[in-house]
Amino acid sequence: MYWLVKQDKKKYAWGLAVVTVIAIVGIIVSQKASKVAIENYKQHQIDAREIERENSTP
Repeated sequence: MYWLVKQDKKKYAWGLAVVTVIAIVGIIVSQKASKVAIENYKQHQIDAREIERENSTP
């Protein structure tokens, strides 16, 4: 992406700024999504253990 922005000599600074902002926003969104996925996985494990306990007791 940076290489493409460098090719445009007239709008180099604006293009570089836009690409940088997009990359930072993408990283933040990815981190938040990963955090939510980990929380969901942990909750799924807890729920699965509870279901297993309910099914194993006569």
